[in-house]
Amino acid sequence: MIVNDWYNQLIEELKDIIVETEFTSRWALIEGYHSLGTRILQEYENFQRIRLPDSELVQRIAISLGKRKRTIYYAIQFARAYPDLNLLPEGKNISWHHVVNKYLTKGKDNVILKKSDLYKMIKDIKELLQVEWYKANQEGAESRKKFIRYLQDMVDKITSEVDNG
Repeated sequence: MIVNDWYNQLIEELKDIIVETEFTSRWALIEGYHSLGTRILQEYENFQRIRLPDSELVQRIAISLGKRKRTIYYAIQFARAYPDLNLLPEGKNISWHHVVNKYLTKGKDNVILKKSDLYKMIKDIKELLQVEWYKANQEGAESRKKFIRYLQDMVDKITSEVDNG
């Protein structure tokens, strides 16, 4: 191990460079997503004028940008929740991951999903399970049939909860 003063000073300077670079990149990402959300919100009236639902707006922008819907959704929510970045509770000592998980989702994934979309997904799952059950029946695969029936019961339970909730 090198124990010279010049070496120790070099290591300290290098650590400072790393810390500053990591901080700068985290903050730049936060500013970028904030700008993205802010810019989309500036055009919000145009999207409403063409009667584009929020979920479709997010999906179209995500596809056009080659980004995930969730990323676009969070950027918009972030710009709405914190129009001024100086109002972030933790200031600049924060990451995008922390913003999403602590301030935008409260630790849960928020999904933009209309009830009609959910019913369509459930219907598609039921149809797929029915097809798989028939295949398993033709093959005589009893354990697979039991598992498919179990999945069908779970889907029915979810449907019931959606209907009642």
